Amino acid sequence: MQHYFYGDQPLRWRWNRCLERADVEIKYTMYSLRHYFASNCLTHGIPITDVAEWMGHKSIEVTCRIYRHLLPGSITRAAKILNERL
Repeated sequence: MQHYFYGDQPLRWRWNRCLERADVEIKYTMYSLRHYFASNCLTHGIPITDVAEWMGHKSIEVTCRIYRHLLPGSITRAAKILNERL
């Protein structure tokens, strides 16, 4: 695991300290925020190609595998567009 530091303290320690001070009982991780960000972007219509780039995924397949369930209407929309155009 890679360790990130802010000043002399590991970032994870500072994150946990912030959660304690905010009296947050559920243990969220920094990864939870990353996942929330990507999920929120996709459910609000931001293209998955953009989200994949922002997340730093090496390929869009990674993003699709993780977040495809958030795009349930994409196949239906694609089929409708193709049907109208043909």
